[in-house]
Amino acid sequence: MDVGDYISRKMPPASSSSNNGGFLSWLRHPQRGLPYLIFSIVAILIILPLLTHYYISAFDDVVTTSPGHRGRFERAGRFGSTKSSELKSQIDELRAIKTSVSNELLELEKKRQSLLTEISGYTTAIDELKQSYRQTSEELGRLKASLTSLQVCYIKHLQLFLCFFFTSRVSVYHLLMFALASVACSTYV
Repeated sequence: MDVGDYISRKMPPASSSSNNGGFLSWLRHPQRGLPYLIFSIVAILIILPLLTHYYISAFDDVVTTSPGHRGRFERAGRFGSTKSSELKSQIDELRAIKTSVSNELLELEKKRQSLLTEISGYTTAIDELKQSYRQTSEELGRLKASLTSLQVCYIKHLQLFLCFFFTSRVSVYHLLMFALASVACSTYV
C-alpha cells in the first residue's frame, strides 16, 4: 500500500460549496441574505447613537448631582463679585500688553522704513560711484594714449635734434625749431 493511498482513505472527500459555503453562500440566498443584512446594518446605525446619547446624558446628570460639583447655572456664576475685580485687572494688563506690543511694532516698522530708505540711498551712491569710476577709467585710458603718443613724438624730435646737433652746427634757430616742434606735438595730443 502506498502512502498516497493511505492519506486519500483517511481524508474525507471535499464537500460541495452548497453544503459548506458559510457566510457568503448565506448572503447569496435571495430570500434571506441581502435583505436581512441591510436591516441589521440600519438597526445598528439607529440604535447605537441612541444608546450612546442615553449613557452620555446619564453620566452628565450623575456628575452634576454629585457633591462637590456644581450645576450648569452655578458654573456660570462661579466668577462672582470677588473675581470680577481680578478679571478686570487682568483685562487691563492684557490691554496694556497689547498697546505696548502695537507700539513696538510701529517702532519696528518705522525703523524698517528708515533702513529701506538708507539702503536705497546707498544703492544710489554705489551706482553714482560706478558711473564715476567708468568715466575716470575712460579718461585714464585717453590720458595713457596721449602720454604714449607724446612719448613717441618726443623721441622722434629728440632723434631729429640729435641728428641736427651732430651733423651740423647747432644754431639758435635749430633750438627754436625743436622747441616749437615739441610744443606742437604736445598740443596735438
